[in-house]
Amino acid sequence: MIRLLIVDDEPIIVNSMYQLFREAVHLDIEIYRAYTVYEALDILQQHRIDLVLSDIRMPGLSGIELQKTIIEKWPKCQIIFLTGYDEFEYAKQAIRNGGVADYLLKHEDDDIILQSVEKAVASIEKQALTDSYALQSQEKLRMALSAVQKNVLFDLIYGKPAPELLARKFAQLEMPLRADRPVYLSVGRVDAWAYPDNETDRELLAFAVQNVVDEFLSAAGICVSVAFGHHQFLWLMQPEARAEESPSEAAEAEPAWKLLMAKVRGLLEDAQTACKQVLKVSVSFAMSDEPADWEDFGTRFNYLKVLLGHGGDGKRELLIQEGNKLGGLEIDRNRRYFAESQQLRKQLGQLEDYLESGQEEAFMALYEPIMNGEAPSRSHTDRLELFYSVSLYLLSYANRTGLLHVLSSRMNIGKMTQYDAHDTWDSVVDYFADFARLLFANRQSSPEMYAQRTIQSIHQYVQSHLDQELTLTNLAAHVNHSPAYLSRLYKKETGVTLFNYITECRMAKAKEMLAGTAMKIHKIATAVGYESPPQFTRSFKKWFKITPQEYRDAHQQLDADKR
Repeated sequence: MIRLLIVDDEPIIVNSMYQLFREAVHLDIEIYRAYTVYEALDILQQHRIDLVLSDIRMPGLSGIELQKTIIEKWPKCQIIFLTGYDEFEYAKQAIRNGGVADYLLKHEDDDIILQSVEKAVASIEKQALTDSYALQSQEKLRMALSAVQKNVLFDLIYGKPAPELLARKFAQLEMPLRADRPVYLSVGRVDAWAYPDNETDRELLAFAVQNVVDEFLSAAGICVSVAFGHHQFLWLMQPEARAEESPSEAAEAEPAWKLLMAKVRGLLEDAQTACKQVLKVSVSFAMSDEPADWEDFGTRFNYLKVLLGHGGDGKRELLIQEGNKLGGLEIDRNRRYFAESQQLRKQLGQLEDYLESGQEEAFMALYEPIMNGEAPSRSHTDRLELFYSVSLYLLSYANRTGLLHVLSSRMNIGKMTQYDAHDTWDSVVDYFADFARLLFANRQSSPEMYAQRTIQSIHQYVQSHLDQELTLTNLAAHVNHSPAYLSRLYKKETGVTLFNYITECRMAKAKEMLAGTAMKIHKIATAVGYESPPQFTRSFKKWFKITPQEYRDAHQQLDADKR
């Protein structure tokens, strides 16, 4: 709604204008009255005013002086001057000051005054719409750029692009990072939400947290941040580089790195305080103890995530630095262990792929080094973890394929879950190998049939649980697969991602409900699994190029035309 302020030292003028605009019901305006310039100034202090209809000559301060205050306080406000004097010099001065929509004489007909206000209102509404589109475009561009930047950084977790390619991507995406320098990493999280309950508001607060921390860390050097996971963040930092600095000089800039790392801890402490006091949100951070080469980016990032955790332990406002957490040689040992664990998880995923696809020779070729590759150095805890990981893969497959009862008649299945039932690690290795060979020998149908049954089961589950949270983890548990394997299998078999299929089902159900029921749109959003109506509307419009309401209106009009 547009706010109109009428200012004149003659009450009869103010009141008659007020009545004129009240009767103009086609104008969506809120009207304020001021009988002195000082009353007008008070109103301008308390309210946003979009349009002022003012006498140009009044006691105390003139309309020209009021105009200067209006421009300073509300730059987009438009002004229509009224005067009983046909003095062109006043008009010229007012127009030069800016913001003047029109200049009228008080004795003009009401129709002319009304037309002038209508024209100003139309101009204000058009400008507001233009500003809105501009802001939306800027926000979409910012979000798109942020998403691409995040993809580039997270690609580093799974691959190691050449420095030249990385440098080119940084330049294209306006990321002020250098591929020929190491990078210093910090990760952060929002600990918990005291408020609000609305997910959209939480997203805004999380964005504000990211910006606050960016502001503080930028005082130490170059800073780039991305959001990931559920209200978690990654910050990448490098010292400011001189324009003429060569790669060798950059690599040897040890004092600059020491200064950056010395500043970061204090800046993160300040950021924690600011988030707590200003945003009423507690945040936690984990920091590297030294810069990392880009080829080690993935390992370092995942290690920091493990150090920080996800907040489920109830701890708040943590500030963890690798050296403070573990210390000295133990850091290197834990880093090596973490890197080895990452590699082991990838190998176990590959082992599962071979089992599912019936590649016995490839399975056995990979199985032996997994079980015995680090045998001399593995601790009891390491072996326990490996035992139950492999056991879970084999038992899940046997259960899914209906082979569990077949194998139970040929070997002691109980030993699959009892580590202490085996005398030595070698006996564990042999036992699992025998179990796997029996699985391959008793396959009752092709891998394609297993895959089809899995996809069919997923489709049935999704279609009957559209109103619930359909995460990859939940769906993988439903079909006794690992999330990573299910994601690969679904894409391979269907050619689309599982997320794409879920969205397609939700959109189809939403169309059906919009066309066939009178249910309110926010309830339809909930019924097809969206936490908030705006999120549902955005997704629907992206999918069908129209909003849910527009779709419902078009369908109702089509039905009316048929009748």
